[in-house]
Amino acid sequence: MEEENIVNGDRPRDLVFPGTAGLQLYQSLYKYSYITDGIIDAHTNEVISYAQIFETSCRLAVSLEKYGLDHNNVVAICSENNIHFFGPLIAALYQGIPMATSNDMYTEREMIGHLNISKPCLMFCSKKSLPFILKVQKHLDFLKKVIVIDSMYDINGVECVFSFVSRYTDHAFDPVKFNPKEFDPLERTALIMTSSGTTGLPKGVVISHRSITIRFVHSSDPIYGTRIAPDTSILAIAPFHHAFGLFTALAYFPVGLKIVMVKKFEGEFFLKTIQNYKIASIVVPPPIMVYLAKSPLVDEYNLSSLTEIACGGSPLGRDIADKVAKRLKVHGILQGYGLTETCSALILSPNDRELKKGAIGTPMPYVQVKVIDINTGKALGPREKGEICFKSQMLMKGYHNNPQATRDALDKDGWLHTGDLGYYDEDRFIYVVDRLKELIKYKGYQVAPAELENLLLQHPNISDAGVIGIPDEFAGQLPSACVVLEPGKTMTEKEVQDYIAELVTTTKHLRGGVVFIDSIPKGPTGKLMRNELRAIFAREQAKSKL
Repeated sequence: MEEENIVNGDRPRDLVFPGTAGLQLYQSLYKYSYITDGIIDAHTNEVISYAQIFETSCRLAVSLEKYGLDHNNVVAICSENNIHFFGPLIAALYQGIPMATSNDMYTEREMIGHLNISKPCLMFCSKKSLPFILKVQKHLDFLKKVIVIDSMYDINGVECVFSFVSRYTDHAFDPVKFNPKEFDPLERTALIMTSSGTTGLPKGVVISHRSITIRFVHSSDPIYGTRIAPDTSILAIAPFHHAFGLFTALAYFPVGLKIVMVKKFEGEFFLKTIQNYKIASIVVPPPIMVYLAKSPLVDEYNLSSLTEIACGGSPLGRDIADKVAKRLKVHGILQGYGLTETCSALILSPNDRELKKGAIGTPMPYVQVKVIDINTGKALGPREKGEICFKSQMLMKGYHNNPQATRDALDKDGWLHTGDLGYYDEDRFIYVVDRLKELIKYKGYQVAPAELENLLLQHPNISDAGVIGIPDEFAGQLPSACVVLEPGKTMTEKEVQDYIAELVTTTKHLRGGVVFIDSIPKGPTGKLMRNELRAIFAREQAKSKL
């Protein structure tokens, strides 16, 4: 239904699966059980087939129920990217048991705080994470059991998945006769994801089964989803515990793709994996796009198998996107915008039309967008800048056991307030300027860090950059930059300032200064960690004054 100043997504090609996310995955794994290379570990060449994931997830689902768990419990998983990651997660989805995903790189303090949000009674983990989890378990009364996902044997009294399912299922078990539970997919919690925490204390984002099934519709849509055929290789590099990596990889199962998995980004290994496995599609954050645009190593590998490149996690400059598309001879770069709270991307550059300069795409099916005045809350018209808000059944149900934070994010009409500043045009293309809380205020003028960062990245001597505002008694804040130079290149602070001064209005000049550092601090999905960057900037400036 059309409403004034509400931008609606395209009419979907497919209807949303009427059942649960678990049932849809069950049917998909069975349908594609002929695919022998379901998930491949590019580091070890270890392989798990769709049929193995199907059987393991069914056995685990039965075992979890017989162990005594139901929708009133929470289970968790903590692992680096691992080919055995999805068996437990899918099993929990079959049974309607909420699953909390945990960052294996957390400190002990962070992990205890994270688990205290969802309070899981059972934790799946990898061999690598096991010592850490056992250490954390000593501080958590509610975490009763730990199970290792990637070992055929128990480890120092800790059961492995094989031992656990052997206690509750026998060799005669037939996964085809297993039936995932039925329940309301809109109401039942599927996942409890941790928000980035960049806007406050970490929170548990409650994702419903309906959120996931809508995400699956998008993955199979020829306009907004992948254009490659079943049984084709696609690279998974983003962390599975994070929304970006999890929802991207989970959506590969309903379309039957071969998932070639890497644990983290390492330039040469990344390029070698694309070459050796003839990867057709990659989904990467902006820092990897910068690498693809600028690294001389890219020319040393055969990347001709790539037909599709998508970018998400944080804003990508058009210049970098164009350089990658031209260098790798692909037709444009797909870009997406989403949050943990939105179950991944809600805005995507469509396959059937050219992405306008500066835009991130158009709303996907089953999504509504509005831009509101940050002072009055009024829905604004085309090209009027304000806060971007979303409405969709893809959105989170709220923050786990945190009603105040939920009310702060979701208004009474169900609109999610993103804290991102942007606008839309007459053709429904959405433009993101920056985060409201990250905007630099210089003498009352708003300066968007992302704009200056994109300009800095276009300089041939600059490898990476981050822009922040530093406090100033007179002006409020002064735009400032941390810059990483290309190997062997040199620049002075004044040269960087002059370069920017030639490209932007006077209010956007880098008056706060420029410091040169070795790397820009970023989270696992490529999101720039501005608080850490501010500390680095202050430290480097203090050194220069000694």
